[in-house]
Amino acid sequence: MTTKEEISAQDLHPVSHETLRAFVASVLQRQGVPSEDAAFIAQVLVEADLRGVESHGVTRLAGYIGMIQAGVLNATAEISIVQDSGACASLDGGMTFGMLAARKGMDLAIEKAGQFGVSFVTSRNMSHTGMVGFYPMRAAAQGFIGIALNNGPSIVPPFGGRTPTYATNPISIAVPAGKEEPVVLDMATTMVAAGKLRLAGKKGGAIPADWGLDRDGVPTTDPQEVLLNGFLQWAGGYKGFGLGTMVEILGGVLSGGLFGSDVPALKDFGRDPLVSSGAYIAVDIQRFMPLEDFKGKVDRLVSQVRAAERAPGVERIYLPGEPEFLRKQERLAHGIPLSNAVYTELQGLAESLGLPFTL
Repeated sequence: MTTKEEISAQDLHPVSHETLRAFVASVLQRQGVPSEDAAFIAQVLVEADLRGVESHGVTRLAGYIGMIQAGVLNATAEISIVQDSGACASLDGGMTFGMLAARKGMDLAIEKAGQFGVSFVTSRNMSHTGMVGFYPMRAAAQGFIGIALNNGPSIVPPFGGRTPTYATNPISIAVPAGKEEPVVLDMATTMVAAGKLRLAGKKGGAIPADWGLDRDGVPTTDPQEVLLNGFLQWAGGYKGFGLGTMVEILGGVLSGGLFGSDVPALKDFGRDPLVSSGAYIAVDIQRFMPLEDFKGKVDRLVSQVRAAERAPGVERIYLPGEPEFLRKQERLAHGIPLSNAVYTELQGLAESLGLPFTL
């Protein structure tokens, strides 16, 4: 008799991260994305899959290609600096890949923080940035505290309302450590990111009832009903809505980009424009204390958290980002398990573009 676990294993296709990254880059280049940019976008997507954030991994690739073909994503747009004053700057992404605009925003913030101690850079008119945590981790790797946040297409109503006004409005903060991995918060201000619903829809699966509401405001396990007719729920109710509001102001309003219900709704990922704006903040730790002292103190904090008495049934206490780091180590060694739905989608994408399917 075949077990549920064996059936699940049969539905997975382990692929090495190098092979997957090369494939994604080749698909993007076939659609006119410059090779260096294609390699970076592939890195962001595969890093998400390595960390187990499949909703923001290669499952997004077909949608990006569809947006290029539909003319709502400019693969070669120039990212311009709108204004630059001291520790602050504003960018315009020209509706290119959000990964490229976010990279420029975070890198500029790091550069400015090195000069001024702290910096704040906004970016408007860009498409999807992928896993938001990728960019603060870029800062943490260089000894800075990094913060990133984004708005996007409205899919969530205000707390107590029924009209979609905000996106999932993610926020991420990454802090370097010493012997430990960086501490990384990477979260939507809703219960989950919308990408998790899209991935569940591809797989034909149900979602937990606390993720979203149907058109009548009733909890539902149907991901398509939430995406097409209903809306997501806030994490922590009014507290999640409060955080989402601040993300909307800092990432949308302050950037000079679209915000709230002015952002075009996204019903068909791959045909509709996905418009986003964001903010990238960097802090130079050495303006407060020697970097190694700070890292040592973070390590000590991590040890204190792990040493806390555990509640019944809890085997281990994890720091923010720790489960993802552990999953990455496992997948670097054993490959990224692509679901049948995603594997088949990538195969069809390669065939439609006349590329060999190398996974």
